[in-house]
Amino acid sequence: MEDSALNTFLAILTGVVLMVIMAVFIITIVVIHRQRQIKNRHKIQILKADYENTILNAEKEIREQTLYHVSQELHDNIGQLLSLAKLVLNNPDGSGLSEGKKLINQIIREVRSLSKSINRDYIREVEFEHFLMEELGRIEKSGYCATSFEKSGSPVNFIHVDKKLVLIRMVQECLNNAIKHASPGMISIKLSLDEDLLLLIIEDDGVGFDTSEASKGLGIKNLKSRIQTIEGSVEVNSAHNKGTQIKIALDKKSLSNHG
Repeated sequence: MEDSALNTFLAILTGVVLMVIMAVFIITIVVIHRQRQIKNRHKIQILKADYENTILNAEKEIREQTLYHVSQELHDNIGQLLSLAKLVLNNPDGSGLSEGKKLINQIIREVRSLSKSINRDYIREVEFEHFLMEELGRIEKSGYCATSFEKSGSPVNFIHVDKKLVLIRMVQECLNNAIKHASPGMISIKLSLDEDLLLLIIEDDGVGFDTSEASKGLGIKNLKSRIQTIEGSVEVNSAHNKGTQIKIALDKKSLSNHG
């Protein structure tokens, strides 16, 4: 009888201990899950803040870059055209009237083009492919070096506006770095899009550099930081006297979505 009571007591005690262990286990799992949720929420908030900060910086830098270009155009291009028009129209025998009208029409076209480039909506709405060709056109027009553009695959007309702004700024950084540091004879851009991937290759035949000793001034760290915020990757290949190649790759699906 005593053995039966003892067995019953032990069975109840074992059951209670197992229930306590189970309760502690469940509580521990809930606490760990809750902590992970808080950590993930915090990580998402940080990523969102980084993304929004990248967008704001890109917009500001694009605006500054555009204003710098406008000031150059006003001084080097439109200013010269106006001076030339003044000389032609001041011809006492009136023979330069026709040429003067042509120059004035050209000036009007140049001013309209500059006005459009300053417009913030234009920066947001311009097609990415058209932007690339415009940037290369500006370099070639300046006489700095030759340029080349190649496009393959599907049209690139679906990029979310914020991610396009980041890409635009990255391209400007790459081109500016090539102009400032590489002394190239040729700068080329290749743009391709297949079912899954957008690939952008910016290449120059300039002096190159040792990527393991790349200075912060070259902006490689900045490029990598920017591309991470839009879920892409960047690869920089360069060597002394062998030019520089920058590959930017992005998943097609992520490009059409807000970060």
